[in-house]
Amino acid sequence: SVEAELQGRRGELNTSRLAFDHLRHEYSRVKARRDSLEEIIQHRSYTTETVKRLFTAVEAGAAEGLQPVGVLADFLEVDPQFEKATEEFLHDELEFVVVRNWDDAEKGVGLMRGNLNGRATFLAEHTDSSEAAVDLPQPPSWDGSLTKLTSALRFTNGLTELPKHLLPRIANCYVATDRSLARQLSTQFPHCWFLTPDGSSYHGRAVSGGKESTVGPLALKRELREITAVEQVKQTEMAAAQTAVAELEATIAQLSERLEQLRTEQQGHEKN
Repeated sequence: SVEAELQGRRGELNTSRLAFDHLRHEYSRVKARRDSLEEIIQHRSYTTETVKRLFTAVEAGAAEGLQPVGVLADFLEVDPQFEKATEEFLHDELEFVVVRNWDDAEKGVGLMRGNLNGRATFLAEHTDSSEAAVDLPQPPSWDGSLTKLTSALRFTNGLTELPKHLLPRIANCYVATDRSLARQLSTQFPHCWFLTPDGSSYHGRAVSGGKESTVGPLALKRELREITAVEQVKQTEMAAAQTAVAELEATIAQLSERLEQLRTEQQGHEKN
């Protein structure tokens, strides 16, 4: 009976070790991807060279006291179905350098005009002036064929209270189900932008489009959030598998010891 149980436990141990090795491989793969994403985001590899130089100067203490809090992409989340189109449409806005107030914004412009080459846009997080929204005519709902971008977009962290009307391309942007509707509405509401799912945008008599060859910051940050959650699950599963292996090893050790005792007793009875 002990021999049979011992054999069964050894089979379970072999299966558990294979499962643990598989989980360890999966965890390593997920962790490597998370580390890669964190490095890309930490070094802002998705931004323009100008923005990279600006933050490099800040980190080196050569930005004349300027302390930006990030770029707009750091504070923005979009529903996945609109993510790609929004990244292409808001390509420039996502690179806006977020600063605390107008003084820092002016300081940033002065820095760009002096020591750094290139242009950058600075977005003041807080201002003292009146910022009431201006009522403009808006297109109808069109039975679900038209979705306001702000309904699928969220500001996070320190920009949760930022009035969206201060960013007109966000506040007055709609996602249309097809090009004909976007083209029709763009001339009727020239103060609005109409975005198609493939990322083309219609504004007045102009249409912008194309294809970005690289993954944008919104997708990178969403993937980081998702893969961080997956990593935590894999880590928990791996710890449970490791515990199961340790418990089986302990059980097998006990059974092996018990089997030796029984064999010794058997040999004693045979001599008698």
